[in-house]
Amino acid sequence: MNEPLTNSRPGISFCGKAHNNHPQWYNQPIRLTKEQKRDPLPVLDDFFECYHLNEVRYILWEWLTEALSSQRSVAIEPLERNNHIYFYEKIEGIIEAAYVIKKKIHKHRHKREKRKLKQGTQTARHEAKDINYGAGSKKLILATETDTEQLYKPKMLIEYVDITPMYVINEVFKNDSLSFLRDQIRDWLLIALSADTAIYEPGEQRKQLLLFQEQLQVLVEALFIIYTQNREKANVKVDLTESDKPRLLSQDQISNPTQVITGFFEQFPMIYIARELNDWLEASLCFAGTYPENMSKWQAFYTHRSVECLIKAANRL
Repeated sequence: MNEPLTNSRPGISFCGKAHNNHPQWYNQPIRLTKEQKRDPLPVLDDFFECYHLNEVRYILWEWLTEALSSQRSVAIEPLERNNHIYFYEKIEGIIEAAYVIKKKIHKHRHKREKRKLKQGTQTARHEAKDINYGAGSKKLILATETDTEQLYKPKMLIEYVDITPMYVINEVFKNDSLSFLRDQIRDWLLIALSADTAIYEPGEQRKQLLLFQEQLQVLVEALFIIYTQNREKANVKVDLTESDKPRLLSQDQISNPTQVITGFFEQFPMIYIARELNDWLEASLCFAGTYPENMSKWQAFYTHRSVECLIKAANRL
């Protein structure tokens, strides 16, 4: 660039929702709450739960191409176009840096939690204290606990997706075979579409759910292939029944299952997935008819949990 960005467009500035010229706030966070300023990690988690890195790149590129192709004053001058490109590159870099920082913070906190858990589960130490109750009195030795009682709940499986996504996938398929999970997803779909609820009354919503379920089944098969490949690399024998073999994947997809994962998240952004899974679960819990064999309200919740774990783990591979 020929001149600094701040001087590239005299008299013209961005007036977005969070824009503020107050001198105390000019270079301070405005959109973040006090809690988010104290711990910004949930902000990063929320962002990257909604958007895959590749999706962010795509959106930024769409914005850039739209700005550069504009016939209005924002892109008439070469310097303006150069400024847009420069800003685009910096934003893309800072988002990738935020992604790396997020993963490192989660890894650090996971290690810290493990240390705390190890300390909390140790037997409380006792120490003897001599208490003198005055001249001629006997010394009493009392045993006292040094640690206060702590509340503890084991981490949920889904909490490991950012740290070890492959571990999450392994745990899901250790508990449920491919054929069982495939049938559960199918039955979960049927009761959701049959429930007396307004969620899937519009035909377009039902169409979306059907499409999502079809591609979800393909994704689950691809993840199962990755699971078996990892088990074989670890010299763990995997006995597959005929019903556990992929039915929907092509030979090319079986050879390269990661392309299925990429295609799935290109078709369905995480924000849509979160909303669809929530609606799907809510509709299934409203079902008042006769459940298929091996399906119930509890099984619907369990299937939702397994599917959510697999999708979020796949998004982190």
